[in-house]
Amino acid sequence: MRLGEQAPLSSRASQLSIFFYGLGNISPAVKNNLLGAPLFYYYNNVLGLEAWLVSLALAISLVADAISDPIIGYMSDYTKGRLGRRHPYILASILPGSICYFLLLSAEFSNNQIGLFAQLLLLVTALRLAWTLYEVPRQALGAEISKDYHQRNQLHGINMLFGWIGGVSIGYLMEAHLLGDSYDNLSGYRELAYWGAAAIFFTGIIFFLGTSRDIPNLEAPRRGPPPTIKQIVRDILDTLNHRSWLVLFFSGVVFSVYVGLTTGLAFYWNSFLWEWKPSDVAIFGVVSFVGAMLISGFAGLLSSRFDKKRLAVGLFSASIVIGPILLVLRLSDLWFGTSLLPPNGEKYGALWWVMLGHGFISANIAILAWILVGSMTADVVEDSQVQTGKRSEGLFFAGPQLVQKAISGLGFVIKGAILTAVGFSVDASFEEKVLSIEYLAAVIVILGVILPGIALYIFSKYEITKDSHQKNLDDLGYTQDSSNQANH
Repeated sequence: MRLGEQAPLSSRASQLSIFFYGLGNISPAVKNNLLGAPLFYYYNNVLGLEAWLVSLALAISLVADAISDPIIGYMSDYTKGRLGRRHPYILASILPGSICYFLLLSAEFSNNQIGLFAQLLLLVTALRLAWTLYEVPRQALGAEISKDYHQRNQLHGINMLFGWIGGVSIGYLMEAHLLGDSYDNLSGYRELAYWGAAAIFFTGIIFFLGTSRDIPNLEAPRRGPPPTIKQIVRDILDTLNHRSWLVLFFSGVVFSVYVGLTTGLAFYWNSFLWEWKPSDVAIFGVVSFVGAMLISGFAGLLSSRFDKKRLAVGLFSASIVIGPILLVLRLSDLWFGTSLLPPNGEKYGALWWVMLGHGFISANIAILAWILVGSMTADVVEDSQVQTGKRSEGLFFAGPQLVQKAISGLGFVIKGAILTAVGFSVDASFEEKVLSIEYLAAVIVILGVILPGIALYIFSKYEITKDSHQKNLDDLGYTQDSSNQANH
């Protein structure tokens, strides 16, 4: 079949297509690893930029990123050409994203507060915008590759698996070898710049080339975008006015506040609450990855016996209870004189094993839950297509991020304000920092129950079932056999 021709419609993907799609999640995982704990801590406690300024820069970049997401998603839904709807944007993102990652950790254009703030704001915004071009079309591509109710669980499971490979690999390299005995190791962050940028570039290119073979089998836009801005806005709003999608959207909005509050705190917990060296806990991510590998690889099989929504609700409920439990126990020991947790100690001591087990269990519960959420979002595409006659994968996967990232940015600002309010300052003594982190932990525990609990209640209103999805596929004429996979 020649590039650009339309293949017969099918609901299932080949295993090779699923593999290359999943591999494409390594690059975002490497980027997300940096934007989690390392970047906040590096600019705050290593380079000396005050916490509220770090939070402000990250929040502004998230807002800019959020605005670009639905724009790129909508544009990719209507893009025509030899590279299809998604691949032109993916290709355009890889080199700029790699360069921005490298400069974030290797450049130091100024050592004063204003200069460091400007550097962080410019580079992290550019990184996020470059990665919008990659991740929004890539997520939409997943909904095109497979439309089968259960195979989508497998697709998002393999996607999650490769994400863990990328995140754990770069995290282990950073903590076990590059940072070593201190989270304040400047040269370690500089060396991370080379490794991370290289991983982003090469895995991104492999993903682009590997999935390009599917372009002839993907759907082309059946019509062009509306001719005026007013009609485009109306088209977007009409498409997104879908009950199940709105449920996922608003639950994500609430949860995004919590994400913004907690992103970047792991290095603070390890440094001042648990008193670990980076090399002490580097293996934690690897052990969690073993569970992730099992959960992700068998996600389709594990979830085939249960309704997606019911299973996800149960998993998120367990996560709300299990996630903050170690912080609760440690604060009880410190403030009320209990002995619920072993004292801080050496690597391989009692506390080390408790935290290893907790991380393993927490990660695997969350992994399977988020696999199901990705699969549920993909199911919205056909439900909407039956109602509107349009396939809008790009818009459905990008639309939530407009508000959710902006709200997450608000969480970043609140986190910076809380760090400042509890007395954490780059000029404070170690003892003063330890005390402020204890107060921070108490705030996070309270919000860690309230915000995810509200999000879970909203999430429980999702409506699409296996039977309704199957009816949508039948109505749209997607074949249920895999006869065309021989061409893959």
